Amino acid sequence: MMTDRDDLPTRSCVPAGHVQSKFQPRSQPQPQPAQSPILRSQSHSTSRTLARRVVAALIIMMFAGSAVLLGCLAAYAWYRRALADCVEWGTTYRLIDEHVAALTDQADALVARDAAESRPDNSEARETQRLRTVAAEALKQRRQADMAVHAITDIQVSCAAKQSPVALHEHVEAFRDASNRLRPEIGRIHSAFEPVAARVFEHDPQVRAAVVNRIRAVMPGMRALYRDTPGLRDAGTGRGLRDALTQAASAADNPGSTYRTLADAEHTLFAKADALIRARNAERGIDCGRTACVALTFDDGPRADISRRVVQSLRDKGDRATFFAIGGAINDATIPVLRDDTRYGMPVGSHTMSHTDLPAIMQAGTERQEFDDAAARISEATSRPVNLLRPPHGAADEASRRYLANHLGAGIALYDVDSYDWAAGASARSVQWKVTAQARPGSIILMHDIHEHTAAALPHILDALHAKGYRMVTIEELTGQYPRPGYVYYSRDNIIPW
Repeated sequence: MMTDRDDLPTRSCVPAGHVQSKFQPRSQPQPQPAQSPILRSQSHSTSRTLARRVVAALIIMMFAGSAVLLGCLAAYAWYRRALADCVEWGTTYRLIDEHVAALTDQADALVARDAAESRPDNSEARETQRLRTVAAEALKQRRQADMAVHAITDIQVSCAAKQSPVALHEHVEAFRDASNRLRPEIGRIHSAFEPVAARVFEHDPQVRAAVVNRIRAVMPGMRALYRDTPGLRDAGTGRGLRDALTQAASAADNPGSTYRTLADAEHTLFAKADALIRARNAERGIDCGRTACVALTFDDGPRADISRRVVQSLRDKGDRATFFAIGGAINDATIPVLRDDTRYGMPVGSHTMSHTDLPAIMQAGTERQEFDDAAARISEATSRPVNLLRPPHGAADEASRRYLANHLGAGIALYDVDSYDWAAGASARSVQWKVTAQARPGSIILMHDIHEHTAAALPHILDALHAKGYRMVTIEELTGQYPRPGYVYYSRDNIIPW
């Protein structure tokens, strides 16, 4: 038989040993005695105390939650930074090691040629012996650096994702120490190489042609720098570059110019171009040695709609960036975008013709199509020569550096911050967080002006970086120097010489 739950007896309302009839009237509630004022006051006081404790507990929980969240964000930022540093310094070590090996081979070949072709006097013999000693010491340093790195990590898998930040930092330190051990050897070899080369290669037509080609490759970009920097208060820097260009052209055109004459002209060209860039920076109030600067860079464009939004966001905030265009993406619709970039003071470099990795280009023998033709197409669109190339996927090697240096007079622009705006699942929020979490003074930051979420994130990134005191500049402004052929630029503080 079904009954209403309210009609069932309960221990809370029926005395023990008594069964209440369904039809028996319920007992009336008895009047309660009146509560005294003292008891009411105590009750209110207890309620207030309880309320305060609840509020205090909520506040503590809120701060604890915020602390946990901030701790998680800081840990994530540490991890992202460690992973980026590992990639940067791992490839830095590899490129420096390859280059030191190539330079020692060149030094050995020069020593052998000097011994075969001449009978040097005592001072010249000392120069040759110094070069031999320096090259041998560089090889010794290579072996020691290699042993130190492999004692810590396998270079092929050392920077894999999902490792602990502690392990990543150990790899970073190993790569950085090895790189810093080898980097000075480049300068030492060059210093010992030049006196011997000036004597051995004095009238060598093949070597002379290589230096002439390199000088002629950089001169158009320097002429554009001179034209684009009129009216400087420090007028002497402009005249200095103009005179250096005249002297370099005269040396390159003179069949009787010696190796030393050409090398000196090349050195003077870069010194005067650097002076002009520093003077221009000073007039714009840019001093990245004292204030926090970062260089934003955008790859894979141009794409007419998104690239325009990116440029407009930069202009709205008074910022500049460097763009790296794919030659195959340049057409009637995107040429005006590239012209706007240069008109607003934003350089455009090359990202190859078809977004192919540089080592693969060298192996396939397609350098002219991928490097030369892409640079020509970009120059035609912007009316500015190309002096920087961004390797697709960050992949470069000794052979590609040599080609870019000697044939295009171009440097290689890499990066120490990756926005991961190219990754599956990337969003405006993730891009903003990764950039702001990893950026530090002197960084070169990788983004792409082909993604909607990148364009959406950019205004917020600029606001966040401005709030941290950063100024967004071009790579030239960041480094304070004209891009060097064959150099690799990771950041203001990590530049691999050629």
